[in-house]
Amino acid sequence: MASPDEHTLTFLCGSGFLPSLVGVWDLMADESSQWPSQKGFLIFKETKIIAVIERNENMRRGVEGTYSVEGNRIIMTGLSIDTAPEQGAPGDGEFEIDGDILTITWLSTNQTCQMPHHVDKFRRRAQFADGAVLPPVAIYESDAPNATS
Repeated sequence: MASPDEHTLTFLCGSGFLPSLVGVWDLMADESSQWPSQKGFLIFKETKIIAVIERNENMRRGVEGTYSVEGNRIIMTGLSIDTAPEQGAPGDGEFEIDGDILTITWLSTNQTCQMPHHVDKFRRRAQFADGAVLPPVAIYESDAPNATS
């Protein structure tokens, strides 16, 4: 039996994944961060990741690709979709799961970057099941008031 600090990996087609990571995770807003109204989600399948994160109106990104898990690190192994490639390659992340909360510390892809690592917290929405799981509609809605007729 693995201790609480150890993870048991399952291997599928050469890539490690963690069954407790598989599912849909919603980004939690953080009043104390530089982006207090951020929103987004992650969907982890066995070897595929889909992520949409909006930090603010001008800083949005969606990626789809493959990943693997080594220890407590999520390693991006390939991207098939990236809506903001000008932002550079997405970095790997160190993660911790505590119940229904996933904390990811994003690591910089630039070795000379002296910026602190960014930390995001996500809350589990649901275990991933066969079939489509749609993101919350609010992520696609504008913050502008609706026009009246």
